[in-house]
Amino acid sequence: MPELPDLAALLSVVEERSPDADALTRLSVAEGVLSDLQGIGDRLLGYLVELARAEGCSWSDIGDHLGISRQAAQQRYGRRWSSLTVADLAQSGAFDRYTGRAKQTLERAEAHARRTQSAAVGVDHLLLGILDDHETLAVRAIAAQGIDPAALRADLERHLPTGPGSPATLPIGAEARRALQATLVETAELRHNYIGTEHLLLGLLHDPANPLPRRHGLALEPTRAAVRAALEAFLRAREA
Repeated sequence: MPELPDLAALLSVVEERSPDADALTRLSVAEGVLSDLQGIGDRLLGYLVELARAEGCSWSDIGDHLGISRQAAQQRYGRRWSSLTVADLAQSGAFDRYTGRAKQTLERAEAHARRTQSAAVGVDHLLLGILDDHETLAVRAIAAQGIDPAALRADLERHLPTGPGSPATLPIGAEARRALQATLVETAELRHNYIGTEHLLLGLLHDPANPLPRRHGLALEPTRAAVRAALEAFLRAREA
């Protein structure tokens, strides 16, 4: 069985991070090492929760297994579940049904979050990632409603907050995770066996707290109709 790092290994990390430092400086560096270890532990638990939920386990199932309530299970593991990165979720298989363009959207969203020095990937970064590719069904569905995708993107850039700096391990924020969960709902509603940019867009519109899409007239139900129409037009053109 693989062993956890022992004291000597951890002291070696401290020494590598602060060679020739005095005792007080090494103490401060050790605090940073401890924080990094706690972050890895959170990701470990979050990753295993992700796998459990992918197998159909609910928060109630997780709570029952631990002898606690569903609410207590969410409180214990929800933050850790939200500590996962795009790469973590990809490794877990969460994006296996995503199209190539949908995966690229997530990669661009992470890049936008780092560019703006954000603490996490947010829903605005996801929307920017969608708007970066003009050839997707998502952007076509936006344009079909008389909304200018370029104007929406420019407005989004103007209102995008900047942070003090992104962590080395950049998580997907809680709101963005909820949007990704809503993406699964939209995919099931449309009875699709893949997840494309159009599903990501619909998932983002589930959140009523995001004022930017509404300011441009982008709402869930009309966008659903526009997505269906764009898909039907695509199928007709392919069959012609």
